[in-house]
Amino acid sequence: MIIPLRRLAAWAKFLILFVILTLILYQVIAILSQWMLPTHRYGEPKGRAVKVMAPLEEPGRRGDLADIKDRLRMFYWLGE
Repeated sequence: MIIPLRRLAAWAKFLILFVILTLILYQVIAILSQWMLPTHRYGEPKGRAVKVMAPLEEPGRRGDLADIKDRLRMFYWLGE
């Protein structure tokens, strides 16, 4: 059996080039995703922002069972 070295070299060149370009593309996407993330994800919003969730009446209260059931039922009903 004859092994064509030129064809093998071409495939090796293609494979190495493919891996290198894939790694470069991965790094570019990683850098862009870090660049697009907000710096303070949980910081206080600026402008005319509205607070969405209010705390419970009593800070130490964990909520009664009926309240938890109602909230869970609403969660499953709305699918959110």
